[in-house]
Amino acid sequence: MTLLLIAATVAVCLMMLMAWLPEFRAEGALLRRWSKGGGENRCSETVQNVVDGFIGNFSAAHNLSETETARIREMKTRPGMMPVTLLLHPQLVTREKGRFGRGRNLTAVFVATGVSALIMPPLAGMTMHTMSLWLLPFLNTSVFFAGLQLLRCAYSDLGLLNMLVTGKPD
Repeated sequence: MTLLLIAATVAVCLMMLMAWLPEFRAEGALLRRWSKGGGENRCSETVQNVVDGFIGNFSAAHNLSETETARIREMKTRPGMMPVTLLLHPQLVTREKGRFGRGRNLTAVFVATGVSALIMPPLAGMTMHTMSLWLLPFLNTSVFFAGLQLLRCAYSDLGLLNMLVTGKPD
């Protein structure tokens, strides 16, 4: 049982690390920082190029038309409203019938968050008796909160993106 829980913890941690990799790149951090800047509409040319690059990548990944891409580009004047999470993680959503929905990768993040919540209590109990396993509950707690954060931001951006691209609220 212990080996199964350890293997599950390692698998869930690696999956969540792969899901968060775009956030750790320099461009991802720059985009996140730019969006949190609030009312700073004027940015350097480098920042504008990075933002345009992410919008272009998202548009190419989902085959958006020029009109739909232009609607997303118009959000550059309101950085706090930019769907940064989905620009960083375009693989989390799929486009069907003109609307964005939950993709396989977002479902995988949802499942990994649930698995980490399920295996956390037994691992915490095992740690009480075997101190060498102390890292496992810490990893599960980290994965759980990282997954919740990614899910919260992705679902929030999903509604905004559907409104931007289709022009109609959900």
